[in-house]
Amino acid sequence: AEALVAQLESLWTRFRPDSELMVLNDHTGVPRGVSPDTFTLIGAAVDARRVTGGLFDPTLLDALIDAGYDRSFDELGGLIPVTLDHGRLSPVPDAAIQLDAERYTVTLPEGVRLDLGGIAKGRAADLVAGELERAGAAGACVDLGGDIAVFGDRAEDQPWAIAVDDPAQPGVDLAVILLERGAVATSSRLKRRWRTTDGSAHHLIDPRTGAPAVTDLVAVTVVAAEAMWAEVYAKSALIAGTVEAPALLEDAGLSALLITENGEVREVGAVDRFLLTPDQRHP
Repeated sequence: AEALVAQLESLWTRFRPDSELMVLNDHTGVPRGVSPDTFTLIGAAVDARRVTGGLFDPTLLDALIDAGYDRSFDELGGLIPVTLDHGRLSPVPDAAIQLDAERYTVTLPEGVRLDLGGIAKGRAADLVAGELERAGAAGACVDLGGDIAVFGDRAEDQPWAIAVDDPAQPGVDLAVILLERGAVATSSRLKRRWRTTDGSAHHLIDPRTGAPAVTDLVAVTVVAAEAMWAEVYAKSALIAGTVEAPALLEDAGLSALLITENGEVREVGAVDRFLLTPDQRHP
């Protein structure tokens, strides 16, 4: 599992100039061969952009860097000099990213660079869980920075219990999700924050403005069959806000918890089927 995570990180991280992703980003405008794993991930990212109406957008690397997130989060510190542009972006048409399945080549439009951070994390969790199951593991919980995939048996012969952190009180459980098999992902705008000369910023870029999203949601937790899609829809729903997020999630057949700025928790879909009830906590 650790070896596979390291391999996938070497392909998809934006913080290593020699990663497959960043080499691709350095060769925009021309076809570039990539590994099957990277080809599949980019295809999924393009599909995710389409099904979320553009709320998930993998083409925002430069907007993220412009917002100050130009190095790993652990290295961010102090007051970062930026001028955030809250105007409107000109979206890149989906068809502009050309995928050749016969040659495993990707052609990015001139000057367009990809950031696959969130969707790559979810995809990696799914791949590691699948590899462990094929290798004969009776059960496993794969947690890659909050993107969680589970299957099979626990030692206690109970469903996997996944705590949802209270964004206003880190370390306090807001809810507990029970899963036999599947995935959970949480997207929050309160954790990865930094200070800039243009005010506070976070890592969730709104594709409609090119700046950190202004939304009345502080966190979204999504339950799905795969961590990759849980991640895509958690991020998209958070950017969408309380008015649009429920329909977005329900149309995809997903269940979720939406946490608003004032601490209200809103349930979407059949999420109550997965929640640990008070009597289960204290029999």
